[in-house]
Amino acid sequence: MRHLEAFLDVVRYGNISAAARARNVSQPALSKTISDLETLLGVALFQRAGRRTRLTADGETLQTHALAAMRNLEAAVGGVSGQAAGGQVKVGVLPTVAGGFFPSVALEFSRGSADALITTVTGPNSSLIRMLRSGKIDLMVGRMPMARDMPGLSFEFLYEEPVLLVGRAEHPARDWPASKALRAYPLILPNSGAIIRQHVNQYLSTLGLAEVKPKFETVALPVALALLEQSDLLWFISRGVVERELRAGLLTRIAVDSDYMVGAIGLTRKFTFDANSPADRLARLLHRRARDIAAPVHE
Repeated sequence: MRHLEAFLDVVRYGNISAAARARNVSQPALSKTISDLETLLGVALFQRAGRRTRLTADGETLQTHALAAMRNLEAAVGGVSGQAAGGQVKVGVLPTVAGGFFPSVALEFSRGSADALITTVTGPNSSLIRMLRSGKIDLMVGRMPMARDMPGLSFEFLYEEPVLLVGRAEHPARDWPASKALRAYPLILPNSGAIIRQHVNQYLSTLGLAEVKPKFETVALPVALALLEQSDLLWFISRGVVERELRAGLLTRIAVDSDYMVGAIGLTRKFTFDANSPADRLARLLHRRARDIAAPVHE
């Protein structure tokens, strides 16, 4: 147990020095613990890259099983001590599901699991992927990660969602075709690292607008909404981010005629959850809600 806890802390904090400070032990002592574990297993668990440590393939395998084993042990101790709680599930939530789909599912989960705690973390896809790999979150909900980020992870499809072009409620181009509107008004594009940016870039290329220079880049609703309300800017963004604002009449859609401005929404995880664990119950509820709403691709 001591060796595994030390190993997981090095993974969590990114290097031996930071993990040693968190564990309140000396760096040489923690280095020896990791070295002893590698000797016991007969494999290298980490590769050193400057001040950072990276898991080897064997290290990734051990991490997956060690995390599951720790969760099983915690559940067993809680069960035999009579102090078992409802448990906790840590979820990375991307913007496309943060405004509507995920909160509604989380509320339903909370009502059915009164003692369970949901901890949510938001951020860019790349950051949440790192947290998922290190075990800081149990699952991530949002758009399907890029292929280069998928090794060692699994993606479970929930529904498809389009990328929309939106402007303020009384935008002058609200009844124009997108090709005309995009040539007449300035743009807010998703950040260059956002998954939907590639869809937008491809669409702009088909219109001969590949070289268009945006005025702003963001996927953050509070920032973009303030910009849109005070200007004639247009914004490419996933429907889930602005669905409530569209229904409330705060924003309007500019019709985009494209079959590929759509992407998969789902949950990404690193390993299989224990049956009936909080993470497992939440995952099953996400799948059931997705089947219930059966969100259409085109409106």
